[in-house]
Amino acid sequence: MIGRFGTTSALILCAGLAHAFCEDMDRVATGGGILNLPGTGLSAECTTSLILGGGTQVQCGWPFAYRADEATAAFERLNEAVAACLGPTATASHDQSVNHPDFYDLRLYQAEGQETAVSLKDKAALRQTYVFLRTARTAP
Repeated sequence: MIGRFGTTSALILCAGLAHAFCEDMDRVATGGGILNLPGTGLSAECTTSLILGGGTQVQCGWPFAYRADEATAAFERLNEAVAACLGPTATASHDQSVNHPDFYDLRLYQAEGQETAVSLKDKAALRQTYVFLRTARTAP
């Protein structure tokens, strides 16, 4: 059993880690760089690419063993972290209407001129499962 002080300390530590992730996600969204996947110790070099309309997006990806439980857990933690960073005004949707030969799960978030997607994709040919984060600034 954790005492009252231990619980409070754990909450402060979690809040600090969440704040650090939010700052890192914001930094990466504006120019790429390295982003740590919450709760895993894994990091990815996020890349920037062009999108329709002349804007840019940033995407990050973390590979796991094919259909590993750790990938699903990381996907859920990343969704929780992104939702917390974007705040209560963000709208979220769940999309599985993509023609994908393997398993695919996508969560889309819209908040204050930013679209963020978190996805979990099985790649059978590679024998890997990926967790992806994609974020783009949208027109106001």
